[in-house]
Amino acid sequence: MLRRVRIRFAALMAFCLTVLCAHAQQFNISPTDSLVEEFPTDSLTRIFQLDFPNATADSLGLTWRWIGGGWTEGWDVNLCDLGECYTGVPSDADMMPMPPDGAAFLKLIVNSLEVEGSCFLHFWVWPTGNQDAFVDVYFDLKNGGVNAIESLDAFSAPRAYPNPVISGQTVTLDGLNPFSPSPVQRFGPDGKFHLCDPSATPSGWTLSTTGWPAGQHWIQWSDSRPPVRLIVE
Repeated sequence: MLRRVRIRFAALMAFCLTVLCAHAQQFNISPTDSLVEEFPTDSLTRIFQLDFPNATADSLGLTWRWIGGGWTEGWDVNLCDLGECYTGVPSDADMMPMPPDGAAFLKLIVNSLEVEGSCFLHFWVWPTGNQDAFVDVYFDLKNGGVNAIESLDAFSAPRAYPNPVISGQTVTLDGLNPFSPSPVQRFGPDGKFHLCDPSATPSGWTLSTTGWPAGQHWIQWSDSRPPVRLIVE
C-alpha cells in the first residue's frame, strides 16, 4: 500500500512539474510591459522600443498581434520587429528566431509632425505556436506642446555634418557634451541599433561612417533629444 502511495505521489509530482515547465516564462520583457513616454511636440522622429530577451536555453521565436489602439491623425507611426521594418503597423507577424542569448523587440518609429496628440497601442506577444502563453504589452505615447528639451542641461541642438555623407567619410557631431559625450547609437537601414564610438578632435566630436551601408541612418543621443537623420551615399 505504501509503495502504491509513493508511486502515485511520484506520478503526481511529475505531472505538476510538466505543467509548470509548460507554463514557465520563456522570455522576459524589458524595460517594462507598459512603455509610457511623453515627448515634445516639436521634436522630430523618435524611437520607442520594448525588448524580449530569450529566457530559454534554446532558439526561440515569438509572434505578436496588434490588439487595439491607434494614434492621432497626422502622426507618422511605423513598426519594426526582429526580422522586418514595416510601413505603418500591420495586424500581426512572426519574428525570426533568436538564439539563447538573444532578444527580440517591438520598436515604434514615431514622428508626430508637430501635431499634439497621443499614440496608444496594445499588443499580444507569445512563443510561436503557443498563443495560450501570450503576454500583454502596451505603448502609451503622448505629447502636449511643452518642449522638454529646453529644460535639459543641453548644449547646442543635435547636428551631424556633412549630410549627406559618402560611406567611409567622417562626420562632425554638434550637440554632444564637450567634456564627456553621452552614448550615441545609430539606427541603420537594417532596422537595428548599432553603438557608435565618437572620437575627440580639437574641433569637436567626430564619427566615422566606415562600413555603413548606403541609405538613411538615424543618430540617436541618449539624453532624450531627438535623433538626427544622416544620409549615407
